[in-house]
Amino acid sequence: MDLPESSAPTLRLVQATESEMIESSTLGSISWKGPLDTNQYLQREAHLRNQDLTRDGGITYWILVDTAAAPSPNDSRRILASCETIRKRALISRFGAAPKEIICHGIGSVHCNPEYRGRGFGRRMMVELAKILDTWQQKEGDFYARLGWKTYPSKHIALAPKSSHERKISFPKGVILTSEDVDGLCRTDEANLRYEMAKSDPRASDVRVALIPDAATIKWHHSREEFLAKVLFDRRPKAKGAVAEVPNGRKIWCIWTRTFGKNRDENVLNILRLSVEGEETFGQPALNKITDNVRNHAQQAQVDAIAAVLEAAQFEASDWGMSSVQLWNPSPLLVLAARHLDHSAEIVDRHEECLPSLRWHGLPEPNDSTIDWLLNEKFGWC
Repeated sequence: MDLPESSAPTLRLVQATESEMIESSTLGSISWKGPLDTNQYLQREAHLRNQDLTRDGGITYWILVDTAAAPSPNDSRRILASCETIRKRALISRFGAAPKEIICHGIGSVHCNPEYRGRGFGRRMMVELAKILDTWQQKEGDFYARLGWKTYPSKHIALAPKSSHERKISFPKGVILTSEDVDGLCRTDEANLRYEMAKSDPRASDVRVALIPDAATIKWHHSREEFLAKVLFDRRPKAKGAVAEVPNGRKIWCIWTRTFGKNRDENVLNILRLSVEGEETFGQPALNKITDNVRNHAQQAQVDAIAAVLEAAQFEASDWGMSSVQLWNPSPLLVLAARHLDHSAEIVDRHEECLPSLRWHGLPEPNDSTIDWLLNEKFGWC
């Protein structure tokens, strides 16, 4: 097979045409279709392209091609590797200044044709993509200098499903959320995030960044699960999360999504976002200090309310035949609540998949150790 070297100057990362997008999605289905067949996968991708987050240029499809190669009879270009980028809203706070809203780009569906793997095309594609995003960001005026990719901690804690008759009565029952509740809670969550990032915190790093858990992002995840639930089970997932209140009137809620795999072990109820109004550990690196005890009655009430919404997730996971409930990068308070439900719940370090990485542009150029990525939770995945 006549293939170029990955370092060849004739390689270009270009936006895919409609037919090339379908071709790259078909190739990518080998890795990403899960329990779907190829046609169902292509239908799902078309469905996801037409959501608030992705329509009107919100998603871009990229292919790595060799510009020196002769075109095929149908004028299509040979796809060496492919990926997609999704525009997302984010906040950045530099050196204690008020947070500024920016645009970031989530990268997903990274794939290399199996016949071409091991030749460095995937690596070359990411290098070229970084160059393009540099230009995009400079045009948008958000960032000016660049820093390389930095991998951040990737941990989760898992809880087993359980039936509702096993409910503990030592804390309140979580109230189920539906799709009608999502918009309002997302607005509240964003307002709380902006408020907390605007506060001066001597413990905070020089630069703090956070993806915004807005309704468009959450509903993109829900559209994904709804498509699969309809195709696989002819069923509509109505429960989208759970909420509980603490005595001071503040709310604690989680919003979840169901992830369906090829077998039950791969079926997971993922907590997209768990919001604790007034949590003292906001903005601090997850899992710094975990003790078996809480300091006061107010914190105990928070732990009980978090446990209530997590238990509601366990019930939902049982109803849908999920293998577990997973919560990404939990704070110490969330770990305490999880262990309130299951004393043996352990924190799992991920080293090979779902590794969050950040590449950013800005002046002044910070050191790696001075950037905090807040709300590094499942909702940011794409």
